[in-house]
Amino acid sequence: MDENDLLTLRDRIGDAHLGARLRAQVDRTLRLRGRGRGGLHFENLTFAMDSVGLILRLTGLYRLGQRNATALAVRQRSVAFPGLPPAFAGLRILHISDLHLDGYPGFGGRIAAALAGQRFDLAVLTGDFRFYDTGSYAQLGRELDALLSALACCFGVYGILGNHDFIEMAPLIEKAGVRLLLNEAAPLRVGDDTLWLVGLDDAHFYGLHDFEKALAGVPPGAPRILLVHSPEVIPEAAAHGFGLYLAGHTHGGQICLPGGFAPYVNVRCARSQMVGAWRHGQMEGYTSAGTGSSGVFARFFCPPEIVIHELQAAH
Repeated sequence: MDENDLLTLRDRIGDAHLGARLRAQVDRTLRLRGRGRGGLHFENLTFAMDSVGLILRLTGLYRLGQRNATALAVRQRSVAFPGLPPAFAGLRILHISDLHLDGYPGFGGRIAAALAGQRFDLAVLTGDFRFYDTGSYAQLGRELDALLSALACCFGVYGILGNHDFIEMAPLIEKAGVRLLLNEAAPLRVGDDTLWLVGLDDAHFYGLHDFEKALAGVPPGAPRILLVHSPEVIPEAAAHGFGLYLAGHTHGGQICLPGGFAPYVNVRCARSQMVGAWRHGQMEGYTSAGTGSSGVFARFFCPPEIVIHELQAAH
């Protein structure tokens, strides 16, 4: 990120937000504790992730885990959205989360191939673009370019940052064709009808989500969809009148026991909200099992997913 990019980000999100993000990113004491809703972040312990990879190799399971992690499937589901404007009935939202694009060479192209023939009107990416949470992200641009060619749609591509993503990545991601929402909102309009898309900065590790700032330009009572990396601000989102909450982060456990039970999931929410569809009051929600993998590029009993949500009016 050059000086002009930094100044543009400062003007866009403000000194306080940018300064807090940069300070947190260089504060090594945050590696295990963080400032967000999550607890101890064991996935940030390199030796722990290396140990998992070593065990999989020694047991001969690593290649199977890799094959599982690249077996991408597209799920389609209908969502009853309270107060949905009539013009948006049938809106199809492509939801991709936890891409971790640079964790496997050519993964952006693999996701693009899995989307061949799929129909959607809006694409949303709910954080964690890269595999590692520190170090170089140079390969990310190439993987994004391969992916974005498959995401063309009438309302465009929107995204948010996750706990693996540095704020310095924002210009690279946006130049590839993703409009990031950094505690910001964007209106989707069809004729006289408007549906608002609201995106928060990471709540899990950095704790820099800001509902008030993100909703500053959204009219009271307007129908709204929330993009947030983790399912850890659900009560607050419901209180702010969101009709749909789209998240990821958990990978559904990524390495699970037979039947899909996750022995360990680094998230603070109810088990019923850690993966798949859920409901909180009048708000619908979905926590994606994720498209990519992190720590070790392998999955067991928890396949990667791409989801298309089709909105319907709630009766």
